[in-house]
Amino acid sequence: MQIHPESGGPHAVPIDAQRCLGFNDIPMSEFWAWSWRHRIGDANRFFVKQPASAAHVYGRKYVAAEGFTTIGPHWQETLWDNLKPSFDKACCEGFNMLFWHAFVCSPKECGMPGIQYFAGTHLNPNVTWWDKSKPFFDYINRCQFMLQQGLFVADAVYYYGDHVPNFAQHKRTDPAGILPGYDYDVITEEALLTRASVRDGRIVLPDGMSYRILVLPPRDRISLAALRKVAELVRNGAVVVGPRPVAGEGLQDDDEEIESLAAELWDTGRVRTEPAREILAELGVPPDFTYTGASEEADIDYIHRRTAEADIYFVADRGKQPQRLRCAFRVLGKAPELWNPVTGERTFATAYRQTSTHTEVELEFPPCGSWFVVFRESADRHPPAANARPPRIVDVQPIEGPWQVTFDPNWGGPGTVVFDKLVDWTTRPEPGIRFYSGTAVYQATFHVDAETLEGRRLWLDLG
Repeated sequence: MQIHPESGGPHAVPIDAQRCLGFNDIPMSEFWAWSWRHRIGDANRFFVKQPASAAHVYGRKYVAAEGFTTIGPHWQETLWDNLKPSFDKACCEGFNMLFWHAFVCSPKECGMPGIQYFAGTHLNPNVTWWDKSKPFFDYINRCQFMLQQGLFVADAVYYYGDHVPNFAQHKRTDPAGILPGYDYDVITEEALLTRASVRDGRIVLPDGMSYRILVLPPRDRISLAALRKVAELVRNGAVVVGPRPVAGEGLQDDDEEIESLAAELWDTGRVRTEPAREILAELGVPPDFTYTGASEEADIDYIHRRTAEADIYFVADRGKQPQRLRCAFRVLGKAPELWNPVTGERTFATAYRQTSTHTEVELEFPPCGSWFVVFRESADRHPPAANARPPRIVDVQPIEGPWQVTFDPNWGGPGTVVFDKLVDWTTRPEPGIRFYSGTAVYQATFHVDAETLEGRRLWLDLG
């Protein structure tokens, strides 16, 4: 038996949240679906970076989250532009195991939609989209499986001190000061003291995680125990970044020893005070992921995991406009594979190039789109194709209608109705359509010339 409580909050209680999560078999927190009236900003919706860091630091495979939580407005969530981008954002924060909030067992006698809990994105066989939900759950399962492989890749680990209460916030608060293009973990004092060591100039943990730099909090006080550990790491070759301390955190800390260690480490330049991004660049560590070509509507994020055989990048856009990006990944000598988590299709990229530091790939994102880019096989075996061109649409034929639309009378629908054109149901005068919450079947007849079909692939766009 294993435990997975939300023992790190997410709301303020007098604890070191990450240390509490470190006792879990599966560190767990939560993320919320988007709502226009409640928890609108990311800081109040995504509480995943903290359990993700706990999992990475304490050697746990899974990062769980209660997901798609909401208190309304109810029955207004949409998969493609609300639930999917919320899920994608949580993935980029480090999450890889979903606990859907909420699934209510509602007796048949309660009708449709039956009994529902006051909070959560309602999911059970009573909801309209239950029978159509498999592609969405396939997407979730593909993403979770991929993000459970290997180890998280981060260039910095941020020590967040020994204060109580102590919480790690969502990813873009960036306490390490290295975003965008890099990623980081947060480490507790207990883990820093007992689990961190140095190998080949990197800060390493017993379960395989490693980081190029350790970043200290922006305070002029530090516990003596933590400072002694910083000194040990630096003497063994670690790169540490942060402000010079002037005193200890507690009454029992020896300020004279703190001053002596500070003089040894800071006054000699062995601990750096410049911005962490500058230090990484100076160390020859380029950004792990960058992109160009995005419009203002784009909202791009990524996460990188590594196995013994592969580098796995997940890249997602929460923006609601299509994007064509040139993405650069800090991998050399391997061919990029494009894995589509929506369809399950996998192909080698045909248009890519390698620079001295990165592999550049062109990616096309639909609205709220996402990709896995996987590097496994040698680029020599799968070189870029000369003059590669993606398929293009050469002709468009609108389907004008009329449409026969059949509404289920068991859900209060009027049966079959003719629509001269496609319209929003809520604008129709019939109450049985305007307030209908079931599934409708559309039928229309259209003609395509035989010449149009010859030698071509046809795509039916249903909007």
